[in-house]
Amino acid sequence: MYKRFLLVSATLALTLFRAEAQTWLTHGPYLQELTTDGVTVVFEHGLPSISWIEIREKGQTETTKYFQTENGRVKAYSQILSTKNSSVPVQNFAIRAEGLKPATKYEYRVRAHKVQSLNSEGARTLLATSSVYTSAWKSFTTQDPLQTEHHIFITSDMHNKPDSLAALLNFLDYKTCDRIIYNGDMNDYMQDQSQNPYKGYIDVSVDMFAQNKPFEIVRGNHETRGDMSRHFMKYFPHKSGHIYNAYRWGDLEIVLLDSGEDKLDNHQEYYGMAAFYSYREEMARWFEELIKTDEFRTAKYRIVVCHFTLLLDNNKPTDEFGGEPQLISLILPLLKQCDIDMLISGHYHPKTYTYMDKNYKGKGNQFEEYNIGAHSGMRIDIADGNINLKIVSTQGAVLLDKMVKNGKADKKMIYITTGIDD
Repeated sequence: MYKRFLLVSATLALTLFRAEAQTWLTHGPYLQELTTDGVTVVFEHGLPSISWIEIREKGQTETTKYFQTENGRVKAYSQILSTKNSSVPVQNFAIRAEGLKPATKYEYRVRAHKVQSLNSEGARTLLATSSVYTSAWKSFTTQDPLQTEHHIFITSDMHNKPDSLAALLNFLDYKTCDRIIYNGDMNDYMQDQSQNPYKGYIDVSVDMFAQNKPFEIVRGNHETRGDMSRHFMKYFPHKSGHIYNAYRWGDLEIVLLDSGEDKLDNHQEYYGMAAFYSYREEMARWFEELIKTDEFRTAKYRIVVCHFTLLLDNNKPTDEFGGEPQLISLILPLLKQCDIDMLISGHYHPKTYTYMDKNYKGKGNQFEEYNIGAHSGMRIDIADGNINLKIVSTQGAVLLDKMVKNGKADKKMIYITTGIDD
């Protein structure tokens, strides 16, 4: 009887372990902020653990371990929100690997060691090898600093419709795109189980591409709402510490602005906890300095992505909404000072797309703006001084297929009127 009990117990333990091993990695991994020398791997799992990633060059066997560290401590048992609320993730890791070679193919995998207990002294793990979990190997290629061709997918305002997102990705041949950009409002709220970013768009991205190529997300006003919104950078971390950022992808400079909330800071929904007006002023000061840098000035192409539209016909605040007018008053004068190729915006859910040309309604802008999203997506192909734009609907209808000849691609100039010597 005792031997039978041991056999049953062992069988049950093995069954439970196998079930646990199959479910430990609950979401991800997905890639963020891929650069010439690094990448961030983000994932979630349902076990208290010490987690790390291992990376090796393609074709090599030697691996390097990378842990998530904070102030000299290895991060363990990462908890985002209270475990009492089972609808939100509690085991989220974002691990940065640096010191990589440019334009090089790497393989990586996620590993975790189950934590038995955690206290102020550290984490106690089980000694058995069965308590270590390992994902399959995935691959990625670091950014090429000499890249001269760019193939970009961009959409916004999916509002928790992963099927529409998947359709747009397929219609615009995402497999041949090297960059994917989500321009805000991909969820209605960052909050409950049905509205969390995994179910809204991360999971479908992981299934299609995000384990091997990154996506960038621009925060929209809906990403500022919900309990999980305060943990936005846990899911989408940036080395800069800012949600707004600029990157040099070969000869392309891409600027990702953060719109913040569209309502007034003193709106009753925020109980005095909003400070987006001063935040946007901070971002404007950052952008004013960015356009003076060699990184920005020497780029052959420049694209700005912002959730809010910056060429509105009516730019006046109301008793409820003021965020967008304020952003326009801060950023549009700066955009008029620098030579960008185009601005991509969202927020308004146009049934097709809205095109705003140069000097749109006398506003003095020297760039075009395309307002897309909700019902459409765009593919941007850049090569040999040409920019090709293709916009499709979520039903696959081609709304625009336009070749833009960039005659001044090799002689970019910026005129800055901020009182500095140029």
